[in-house]
Amino acid sequence: MRPRVLRTLLAAALLVTPVVAGCSLRPKAGPPPSPYCRSGPPLSGVYHASRLVVRSACRIAVGIVDRVKFEEFDGDVHVDLRVDDGYQKLLAAGNDRVGGTLVVEIIPQDRSVVAIPEPGARVEVVGPWVDDTTHGWREIHPAWFVSAGRIVPATPTELRRVQQLLSGAASDGDS
Repeated sequence: MRPRVLRTLLAAALLVTPVVAGCSLRPKAGPPPSPYCRSGPPLSGVYHASRLVVRSACRIAVGIVDRVKFEEFDGDVHVDLRVDDGYQKLLAAGNDRVGGTLVVEIIPQDRSVVAIPEPGARVEVVGPWVDDTTHGWREIHPAWFVSAGRIVPATPTELRRVQQLLSGAASDGDS
């Protein structure tokens, strides 16, 4: 009778051990990739957010700024970033239409805390990594952090305009 009890206990141990090990060895969520990552909805404050598909709620990209353009329509600042080796995976075939750069957008609501870089600057940017389904390329949008540049707050007119766009009170356009 004793060997039967031992076999039963051994069989139970063989069944339970992998289950317990699987629970304790399961990958756990680690810290965010940057202290500049934000909690909450990643596209909060983005005009026409329905065109964007979030691939990652927070990503880092590093590279050289090719171009900076202030958009009148929605007040976003578009930064074309030539990403360093190791960050090429952030691009899609559609990024070829913007010179093979990663599009980075700083929204007006963040312009009082997010630096606007100069062309030629090497920067790190942090924010949601998204597919822009209207344009067919990938972006960091909105950028929550840019490592170099100057603060250029949005004007009251720009802030009023984006609030009108977000509320649907202003006419739609392509940004």
